[in-house]
Amino acid sequence: MERKIIVCDVDGTTLKAGENYFKKEVKDAFNKVLNEKSYLVVASGRTYRNLYKIFDKNNDVIYIAENGNQIVFNNEFLKINKFEKEKSLGIIKYLYSVKKELIAILISTPFEAIYYEDSNIYIDEEEEPRYKNIDLDGLISYLTNKEVIKISIFKEKRDKRFYEIYDFLIKKFKDIEVFDANNRWIDISPLNGNKGGALKYVIEKFDISNFPLYVFGDGENDISMLTLTKNSYCPNDALEKVKKIVNHQYVHFEEVISSIF
Repeated sequence: MERKIIVCDVDGTTLKAGENYFKKEVKDAFNKVLNEKSYLVVASGRTYRNLYKIFDKNNDVIYIAENGNQIVFNNEFLKINKFEKEKSLGIIKYLYSVKKELIAILISTPFEAIYYEDSNIYIDEEEEPRYKNIDLDGLISYLTNKEVIKISIFKEKRDKRFYEIYDFLIKKFKDIEVFDANNRWIDISPLNGNKGGALKYVIEKFDISNFPLYVFGDGENDISMLTLTKNSYCPNDALEKVKKIVNHQYVHFEEVISSIF
């Protein structure tokens, strides 16, 4: 059987709202891809550490993390895309000015995820704050010697204010990527920090351009990779702008994988 490239987003695409771990049927679908000696590429806004965990530390998976700003295979960091320092600090200062409207600000570096919530700093998935009662100066100071590769904000409702913040980020800060992730998160990346560019890099790096490419996604941050193939899929509850550009919609991811193989 001809080897294939299966590329899938996680949240909203293979993992539904409220789910913390993949269902057995979905895990079986991932294993089917690998058992057929095909390439499984996970492209997500999540951190590499989190993806590696939920994929059971599988080193056969190619990880496109942080919306394409970090690419990892077999625990080797193949590529990292980062903000210019002043750009990232400017964005963070703006988000701090509206932080009372947000649940959390997530700042990703190549090696840790920094959650700024209720004026406390949490690192990765720690339950207890690493630092308490941190103001803007303290947050900036903490980030002084760190490279920022992605910034995300979480708002309880995707309401009018959600989109006002979204629009302001695009207008105020030039040369960045801003995405509605379809799950109450707004993701902000350096220019050219997107899943499509990262997927092109992976295909070239692994010299697999001759293999059929199948891509699955549901959010605005998936569009750049969904447009790379005619074999584009989204769940039937994806963003409307995603539905308009894909060629196929589905209810169950695992059923599509079965049909492909």
